[in-house]
Amino acid sequence: MVKGLRLLVAVLAGIACHALPDRVCLASADATGAFAFSWNAPTECPPADQIKAEIRRLLGGDIQIRTGRDLEADATVQHTPFWSANLTTRQAGRTGKRFLEAPSCQSLADTTALILALMIDPDAGAATTQKPNPAPAEQPLPVAPPSSPIAGSVNPVDVLAGLHAQGRVGTLPGVDLGLGIGVGLATRRWLVELRLTYGLRRDQVADLPSLAGAYGRFNITTGSLTGCFNVGRELAFGPCAVVEAGVVSADGGGASAGFSKRAPWIALGGGGYLSFALGQHLRTSLEVDILAPTYRPAYVFQDTPGMVFQAPPVGGRALVDISWRF
Repeated sequence: MVKGLRLLVAVLAGIACHALPDRVCLASADATGAFAFSWNAPTECPPADQIKAEIRRLLGGDIQIRTGRDLEADATVQHTPFWSANLTTRQAGRTGKRFLEAPSCQSLADTTALILALMIDPDAGAATTQKPNPAPAEQPLPVAPPSSPIAGSVNPVDVLAGLHAQGRVGTLPGVDLGLGIGVGLATRRWLVELRLTYGLRRDQVADLPSLAGAYGRFNITTGSLTGCFNVGRELAFGPCAVVEAGVVSADGGGASAGFSKRAPWIALGGGGYLSFALGQHLRTSLEVDILAPTYRPAYVFQDTPGMVFQAPPVGGRALVDISWRF
């Protein structure tokens, strides 16, 4: 009679727990504690069932929780742009929180499974090394070897390539707009990007009484090296440092004598950036910098008094880009 009641309770508990797609509650007659697991992740990540199978593999059998050691775990996975997970566990009245990082979602899943297996049985890792692996036909799902559970131990480097649009003031007589391309390297904490930008030509009228009707046509082509540090998590943002070099081309006309000049442009500066994901590999960012030129040539008409233009001591630029990360 007693055995029949135990069997009926086990069957009803199994039906109730498997009715929930992302939760599992397993128990046995000898270990009556409950195990509940929630896995919230993008579709390209391993499913919750695969993580449960990995936990069972690490434990060397069914998941059995001792009485009074009920374990509940919730994991939320994000890809921004690197794979990370916030894992919350509740066991025996204690709540724990872990932030995990990995180069792939599969690695995050393996790390999560290892952490939970060790919470259930601290000897879980040793047990799997002493027992031979079951035949392929007996494995419920193929799983990769578990990675280290230490948060922040993996810091992958992404290669990025992108396009950008730029607006700047203080370099030419008016607001200059430019388009360009860029390549760089990025991790979760920093990025370095090399950009090439071509400015669009603009006609500028010289504000000089002695040069009525005179104008200057200016153009700038620059290359810049930007290094930024990320202080955010889900949303990337932080300070940046910039080194910029290029060539300013200027041609003047409309006066008794025109001018043509090519001058180097070198500037140092800094600012900040904000970046967020548009997809698994696609990101967009906004960067705003203050630039101080180290060389400020004067543009004048030959044999005519008065200066057409000279860059001010401080200028600035705003840049929007969209990049693909490999």
